[in-house]
Amino acid sequence: MTRPRPARWLRVHPQAADWLLAGVLAAISATFHLTYHEAGMAEASVLGVLLSLGATLPVGMRRRWPVQVLLVVAGVQLWMEAVNAGGPGWMGVLVATYTLGAYRRGRVLWRLSGAILTVVVAFIVLGVVHGDAPWQALVSTPVIFVSSIVFGDNVRRRRDRAIELAERAERAERERLMLAHQHVQEERARIARELHDVVAHSVSLMVIQAAAARRQLAADPARADAALATVEDTGRTAMQEMRRILGVLREPQAVADLTPQPGLAGIAELAGAAHDLHVRTRTEGDFGDVPTGVELSAYRIVQEALTNVRRHAGPVQHVDVSVVRSNGSLTVEVCDDGRGAAALPDAAGPGFGLVGMRERVAAYDGQLAVGPRPGGGWRVRATFPVAG
Repeated sequence: MTRPRPARWLRVHPQAADWLLAGVLAAISATFHLTYHEAGMAEASVLGVLLSLGATLPVGMRRRWPVQVLLVVAGVQLWMEAVNAGGPGWMGVLVATYTLGAYRRGRVLWRLSGAILTVVVAFIVLGVVHGDAPWQALVSTPVIFVSSIVFGDNVRRRRDRAIELAERAERAERERLMLAHQHVQEERARIARELHDVVAHSVSLMVIQAAAARRQLAADPARADAALATVEDTGRTAMQEMRRILGVLREPQAVADLTPQPGLAGIAELAGAAHDLHVRTRTEGDFGDVPTGVELSAYRIVQEALTNVRRHAGPVQHVDVSVVRSNGSLTVEVCDDGRGAAALPDAAGPGFGLVGMRERVAAYDGQLAVGPRPGGGWRVRATFPVAG
């Protein structure tokens, strides 16, 4: 059974909360007028009860019409003071004054509050002159009145600040999602361009071999058969690459880079070019029959991993890069001795390099493992299935 939570209910229903406050103030004011009497105070009357209600009940509409409510309750309260009738004791005026500061700003706030304060002070001065009010009221009343205004104004500023921060957070989240989507699209477009270059290379080779086989078909059938076998192998590889292209989105406006695509042989050069890092490379196995697309993806993963080390790993002593071909797979691993979990790009800033790594590995049905390594530091490990 759910426990009742009146405070939460009042926050959800502010209008009801205002009318509840007005009812409490009105009940206290009317009770005080009917039961409390002292020397010089007017006797209880119907007019006094009505004035007590008029100085408190309008508080129920304080959020909707704060200016009008303050004018009404202040005027009725001054009327009660003029006839010397016991009532709410300026409680309704203080609530309305606070509300004015909490829901109005600028010239309306300070001009209206200044005008009402002037009238109240003038009224008190008249009371002091006629002996109906103590002179201390000339000090306490302005202080309490101004404090109510300032308190309400501070509450309004805090509320506006909270709304502004919430809007900023929502806008920043939308921008982050848009940036992430844009980066993913750009990364997929780049992958598609690179795979296209790989397939284009295979198709070009097939055309050359097919032309050679056609010329030698009559004169040298053995050589023509060998050329056709090469066409068959190359076509099979090209078909595998084309299947992967179908799963990658490509920007229609993208312009392919005409420079040759890097491969496993370029990893050593890539490590040597990282002058700000102490990179050690290790290769093991035969890479002669590794598909060009796999070589390119392995190179890009090493490149992105080194970039993430620079951005997120902090002080680094060593970075180890290993490329191993064994048991029908190609494994690429980049390890550093930096600050560990902070190196994760998706958790340390606006970068989305991990998204690109996953796209590349998934295109070849491989596996990607990214996380802290035993003994400290960070590790990126990508495994590609490569047929023997």
